[in-house]
Amino acid sequence: MSRGYVDEGIVLRRVDYGDSDRVLTVLTRQHGKLGVMVRGVRRPGSRLAPHTDLFARSTMQLARGRGALLVLAQAQRVGAATTFDDARRAACAAICAELADAVLEGDHPLEEDIFALLAGALEGCAEPRRDARAAMAWFARSMIDRLGYAPQLVMCASCSERLAERAALFSTEGGGLLCTRCASADPGGVSCSVATIKVLRVIAARDVELFWRLRLREDTLETLEAVVERELAHHVGRRLRSLAVLRSLDVHRAAMAVASVDPG
Repeated sequence: MSRGYVDEGIVLRRVDYGDSDRVLTVLTRQHGKLGVMVRGVRRPGSRLAPHTDLFARSTMQLARGRGALLVLAQAQRVGAATTFDDARRAACAAICAELADAVLEGDHPLEEDIFALLAGALEGCAEPRRDARAAMAWFARSMIDRLGYAPQLVMCASCSERLAERAALFSTEGGGLLCTRCASADPGGVSCSVATIKVLRVIAARDVELFWRLRLREDTLETLEAVVERELAHHVGRRLRSLAVLRSLDVHRAAMAVASVDPG
């Protein structure tokens, strides 16, 4: 590889280093996940600071440094700045970024659509007209499928009989949906309505255009979150910190709702 190149990247994580530098974990379109040093970015007036925010998508000129990290020489943001109008949207975006960081290998070429998948999910988390929970669920389920853990959504994962068009149990340990006869095998499974099952199948088919045309009800979104949370815990092997933040926000929101109804 040459000593420098230009690639498009999304900032997944950043850590302060020294007095004014910062180390970024960046997902690039052509070169995969990279560690990047940004010198002087924390100084007032740094020209690189606006292009290296968390979740920022930029065209980056990268150079080889003396160590293992690349050095960011120049950057130009792609499109408008990604902003989040509430903490919950930011938490959903953080889950997407943290998941990508957790499961993708460093300095390894990506599958062709992984970069676009993450970019679309982050845009969905920020877009006021879309539900950030849907964007997060789409990304997480899609990534789990690409890791080789695609669940069985058409046949019962236990007895292999074709599922009837009725509610079924999603079992992470069992490998997918269980029919009513086999559901007792996983007491901790997630009960999925017919509507939720159809959404899971749309995600599995990678039909993003149809997915964003769906009007997902609150109960469907809650079930998708529960499915994703169990899959991440089971397949990723550790609980994502950003998921814990999202859950704490849910607890706070529920407490505030109760307080508004019964201030006494």
